[in-house]
Amino acid sequence: MKIKKVLAFLIVFTIIAATFLPTIEIDASAEIRRQLNQLQQERNQARQQVQEAENALTGMRAEIDDLLQMMREYSQRTMDLSADLAEIELTLHETELLIAYYELMLEQAGADRDAHEKLFHARIRAMHEQGPVGYLNVLLQATSFTDFLVRLEHVRDIAQFDQGVLDGMMAAEERVADTVAELSGLHPSLLRLQNEVEDARDAIQEAYEAMEVILLIMREDEEQAALLYEFERETERQILELLGAVEVQLRVAEAEEARVRREAEIRRQQEAAAARLAELNDFNGQFAWPIPTHSHVSSQFGGRRSPISGRQEHHTGIDVPAPAGTRINAAADGIVRLSGWNGGFGNTVIIDHGNGYSTLYAHNSRNRVTVGQRVTRGQHIADVGTTGMSTGNHLHFEIRRNGVPVNPMPYFGR
Repeated sequence: MKIKKVLAFLIVFTIIAATFLPTIEIDASAEIRRQLNQLQQERNQARQQVQEAENALTGMRAEIDDLLQMMREYSQRTMDLSADLAEIELTLHETELLIAYYELMLEQAGADRDAHEKLFHARIRAMHEQGPVGYLNVLLQATSFTDFLVRLEHVRDIAQFDQGVLDGMMAAEERVADTVAELSGLHPSLLRLQNEVEDARDAIQEAYEAMEVILLIMREDEEQAALLYEFERETERQILELLGAVEVQLRVAEAEEARVRREAEIRRQQEAAAARLAELNDFNGQFAWPIPTHSHVSSQFGGRRSPISGRQEHHTGIDVPAPAGTRINAAADGIVRLSGWNGGFGNTVIIDHGNGYSTLYAHNSRNRVTVGQRVTRGQHIADVGTTGMSTGNHLHFEIRRNGVPVNPMPYFGR
């Protein structure tokens, strides 16, 4: 898949290169700029789409996280309800066992009460059959008054005991019956609670299963959103690559246009210079002294010992010493061919006077003219200095004929 994308990019790049590169002219960059602006708009749109796709993917993943958290909570609630249901089932089972136990106790208490009641009734019948004589015989058999009282108290105790035992059995039977009734009333409540918890657990489990289906759908949507996000990013990357290629083409076109403009300007300057030079072709070689305030010549034209190296050399001009900043004038009308640093000459001005003549002014502290500028005889063109290979403030002045330095002295005052 990546190879296909690369091939597609190369095809598009080749088409653009074939469209723009062979036809670069002075206005070729306009079409490239139009293409560049269009690509920049597409890049901005691609960036917006990437941001939207990323926001959608982020939001979808946040929703998935929320759903997973909810599913964890539902799962915990299901486990809690299952634990509650187990506890209810245990309580219900215990209650059923207690009901059965107390029902047995109630049955036993009823049997004991019935047996004691039969015995009590038998004793009552016997006493009734014997009549008062029976009690009286018991009392008359006493050997003393004290024995009589004891026997009388004993008879009373037996009667009260029989009645107390019967009353206790009936009370115990009632308590057991109350317990059985209470447990029997609790049993339906436990059954209802069991059903409610089961219903709640089943509902939560059903909701959990529904959320599993939703999660599966959201996972699929997330995968599609991730693919869309990667697609938008790849689209943006391809646009950026194409944009970079067009920017390179624009720089090439602009450079070519600048070259064409420079060449046109050079031709214009050359034509203008030729026109101005044509005006100077009648120059007769008459020059004015370049520093009117100083006429002393410290070093003449020709052979001399170099003040720098000490060796014998040919001096190509004359040296006129003067204080730093002294005004230097143009020796004749002409056009400035050089105004700047010139090796050992330091700051230098060269003026073309036409008809093969030119003058050179060197070691200047400051040049006051620019290349191509037309100057007139006596115009302030520079200031005296000691720049370059110099031992002090002075003007090195040359007159050249057809590019060859000649002795300047014979040319003054012609």
